[in-house]
Amino acid sequence: MTDRITEAEAWLVRLPMPHELVLGPITYKTRDYAILRLITESGLMGVAVGYTRHTPLIEALEVLVPQIQGLGLDPGEVQRTLQGRFSPGWGSLVRAASLIDIALWDISAKTRHQSLEDFMGTRNGPVPLMAVAGYFLEARGRAAVIEEIERFVAEGYTTIKLIIPGHDLDHDLSLIDAISKILPPEVTVAADFHGAFGSVAEAVQYGEGLSGCGLRFIEDPFPSYESDMVSAFARSAGTPAAAGEDVMTPAAHRALLDGGVRYLRADATATGGYTAAVASIAAAEDAAAWVAPHVWPHIHYPLSHTSTRVAMIETIPRYVGADPIVDLLLEDLPIIDGRWSPPQHEGLYLPLDWSRIEGSASVSRSWVL
Repeated sequence: MTDRITEAEAWLVRLPMPHELVLGPITYKTRDYAILRLITESGLMGVAVGYTRHTPLIEALEVLVPQIQGLGLDPGEVQRTLQGRFSPGWGSLVRAASLIDIALWDISAKTRHQSLEDFMGTRNGPVPLMAVAGYFLEARGRAAVIEEIERFVAEGYTTIKLIIPGHDLDHDLSLIDAISKILPPEVTVAADFHGAFGSVAEAVQYGEGLSGCGLRFIEDPFPSYESDMVSAFARSAGTPAAAGEDVMTPAAHRALLDGGVRYLRADATATGGYTAAVASIAAAEDAAAWVAPHVWPHIHYPLSHTSTRVAMIETIPRYVGADPIVDLLLEDLPIIDGRWSPPQHEGLYLPLDWSRIEGSASVSRSWVL
């Protein structure tokens, strides 16, 4: 008998951070996670987790989850069916569809008794991680950020992404200069502006001011969906551009790559799950660009097995406090010498603590399919 999804559950969990998080014009008072669990008739379980990003993600799951009844377990087929049925409103539903897709890939790997990374590809060895520095800069001060980066270096990270306000060039140059003095030559720094600029000219001028800093890339001078502006910046800036974490489709990723983006910031939880991410990585291969998936090493490590163009995966170490997802896990982050090194497992390595999730959820939903 063909297996099928018979049950689904979802939770919304809001976790506190040590300080209010300000990322350019965006402010988060809590980190809000949506967790999805799909269960098949044979008892296999597929899971996924994603940020809500101020979106009604649970409500979107309420729309889409009942629609997967009778669609089978093939992630690509389910994705195409849902996108076809809901194409006019796909922008408001794609994050929910992404979680469904990820959970179905998890089930597919478990059906084969494989880890998801082995199910996806053949790349051997752990992938380098890129640690993010500079969270809560205004609350913590420069000295704390420099101390944080010193810890990153001691723990073996070779790429560090620095959150930069982008409002005062002298301030930002001074911060980067102070950091460069403590970095060994094998460690590179990238910069993330989180959409700080209002025009291409402003962003290019600011980028020119940073041109002597040796940055690996400059990320998100504008939101990624502003593809024309991002592309204009990428073509004009002397530093490679990075973008792509919040767009809706692989076609949007291809447009960014065609526009000159050299580091694709793919996010399977936002753009259509693994089905979309694999297509986006193929587009990066065609463009000879690099892929640096957006946070979520639990989610994105399997993608590193699909292509050598996956150069690194972003992570936020637990002690930083800006991504308290670890509070919902049974195990700490498996990071060894700045690389993701999960234990043996089947399916997606995401050791969720269901009792904590159920106990801390502000919203929960369940479906019988």
